[in-house]
Amino acid sequence: MPSLLQLSLLALGATAALLPRDDGTLITLSQGSVQGTLVTPIVRQWLGIPYAAPPTGSGRFQPPQAAPALSGTLDATSFGNSCPAVFPIEYLELTGLLQQQESVPYDEDCLNLNIWAPATSRPQGTAVMIWVYGGGDMFGTSNTPFYNGIEFVQANDDIIIVSFNYRANIFGFPNAPQQLVNVGLLDMDAAIQWVSANIAAFGGDPERITIFGQSAGALAVDAYAYSHPSDTIVKGIIAESGTAQLTSVLSAGSAVPTAANSSWNTVATAVSCGGANDAAQLSCMQAVPWQTLLSAVTASAKSFTPYPDGQTIFSDVSSRSSKGQFLKVPLLMGTTANEGDIFVLAYEESSFGGSIPVLGTVLSDAFTELVFTCPASKSTNDRAAHGVSTWRYRYEGVYPDLTDENPALRAYHASEIGLVFGTYNVSTLFPPTAGEIALSAYMQSAWASFARSPSTGPGWAKYSTALLTSTIAELGNNKNPGGATLAPPLEFDVGCGVVNVLEPYVLQLLSIFGVGGGLL
Repeated sequence: MPSLLQLSLLALGATAALLPRDDGTLITLSQGSVQGTLVTPIVRQWLGIPYAAPPTGSGRFQPPQAAPALSGTLDATSFGNSCPAVFPIEYLELTGLLQQQESVPYDEDCLNLNIWAPATSRPQGTAVMIWVYGGGDMFGTSNTPFYNGIEFVQANDDIIIVSFNYRANIFGFPNAPQQLVNVGLLDMDAAIQWVSANIAAFGGDPERITIFGQSAGALAVDAYAYSHPSDTIVKGIIAESGTAQLTSVLSAGSAVPTAANSSWNTVATAVSCGGANDAAQLSCMQAVPWQTLLSAVTASAKSFTPYPDGQTIFSDVSSRSSKGQFLKVPLLMGTTANEGDIFVLAYEESSFGGSIPVLGTVLSDAFTELVFTCPASKSTNDRAAHGVSTWRYRYEGVYPDLTDENPALRAYHASEIGLVFGTYNVSTLFPPTAGEIALSAYMQSAWASFARSPSTGPGWAKYSTALLTSTIAELGNNKNPGGATLAPPLEFDVGCGVVNVLEPYVLQLLSIFGVGGGLL
């Protein structure tokens, strides 16, 4: 028979189990309570919090609606559903993400976000960084190892990292004639609004929000500046390998939405909704099971990318940029030295079973210049010309654990992400190098410094449009493997005038070789 002491201890244990945790992981919001975890002794984590209502049924292809009230306390300890994705097989195989991306749960009910914040034992009221992933607006999920915010928050005080899922391909960028709006970009707006309204409860400062993204995510955060020129929420923008200027490049050669061979009508016909471009067609498309719709998109080989809807994306973005018609908050923008390598190699692997060295290099360099370097030059020049505090970088690091020692891969598109997040060490074949470790710490510190005080910047000189003034930070080259050296715009931008004139011909050449489509 248990003694009185044993019964007392049991009672105390039962009472303790019912008490709320005292580690700052139980958060009360207007929509309900969410229970996270103290994932390390100094980092709190919440996963899969809904920031908008499920975009299902009549909500498909429509702008996001406010998140419904939670039923009870949300167990925010695992990632939520990812949005339906069209996989570029070769690209994901080369980046080592195919199996992981195929294994995560997908569903149309996918508008959720994740938060990594300092433990309550650390300083609170932190700067907030909202991450927008890439994927050519055809695929992507916050449930990706490279995007995990634990290491970033662990290593940097005064920072919260937020990531979120947004609709992609036909679900986010339907190009439907009945309603031409990029709802995937409106998802980003909804996430930003949610963070602004709720982040204080997690220890964040709603007056210090920076949005940062890569590739299609960089296009999205840059586009935000044009669609919200008077915004008061976002205080800084970081764009990695992408600008709003890319819209015209990505949509080159696409059929108009009302055409019989448009992406929308091709898929609508395939799922027996017809090509009438009327309300009945739209209703039919909203009723098709999402798996059937996704299969039809994949089988069609059609791309669904942002359309100049006059609300989230503008057809005259280049002119608006020249005139300074954008949100004038500090900008950190850059590219990788060899963006095109991964796209060209993915095409060569799928078509020829291996790389073609000389041709691959020529195509990659043309692709890098046209799609990334020159648009970044235009964007940063216009920002600086209109008095915006602007910083520019060029990532040049090449490491065996990110290339698998493949000579066809140099500083390729997306290879900097692991260093920004501190998640580069995922290879089981090659350990990180000393230079890689040092550069990751440097880049994290620079990104964090920008987010803490965007007007102060990342720690190197502001960008100057003067061609001979060294203000572009070269990150991870041989001169300073663990940091930055400065170079003048002339070193990288001298060919942009020629490229702009030859753009139609370069695009035609790239399309012949199937390079780049739907991967940005």
